[in-house]
Amino acid sequence: MSNKNPFEIRAEMLKLAKDYMDQQYHMNIQFYENMIAEGEKARKDVESNLADAYKMYSMDELMNKAKELYSFVSEKK
Repeated sequence: MSNKNPFEIRAEMLKLAKDYMDQQYHMNIQFYENMIAEGEKARKDVESNLADAYKMYSMDELMNKAKELYSFVSEKK
């Protein structure tokens, strides 16, 4: 064990605490940057699918669905 005076011990503890807090700070920054990136990706996914959610059917799609349903009703078994 080294013979350190109280000032050296305090300085070492201060350095350890600072290193720990710096590392914690950088980990928090990285975590939030990852969260922002994931949120941005999710937002883009929602935006790309949002147009489909509000897309109105066409007259051709309506007629095809009506024919499909009518053929089911008029089908004789």
